[in-house]
Amino acid sequence: MLSEFSLAGIYLPPFFAYACLALPIYLGVRFVLARSGVLRWVWHPGLFEFAVSLCLVSLLVLYV
Repeated sequence: MLSEFSLAGIYLPPFFAYACLALPIYLGVRFVLARSGVLRWVWHPGLFEFAVSLCLVSLLVLYV
């Protein structure tokens, strides 16, 4: 797990780094889900996308 890091003299939590790292991965997964039609079969697409992004961040925290 990462420790705090300084950006322009401001200490940022490691969660910020994980969230920034997960963003491009999430956008790629979201594109694939939208193109394949999975989002049309989900009851609440916004909630499903949030859950996918949360899973990505938690996987990065566990394995990076």
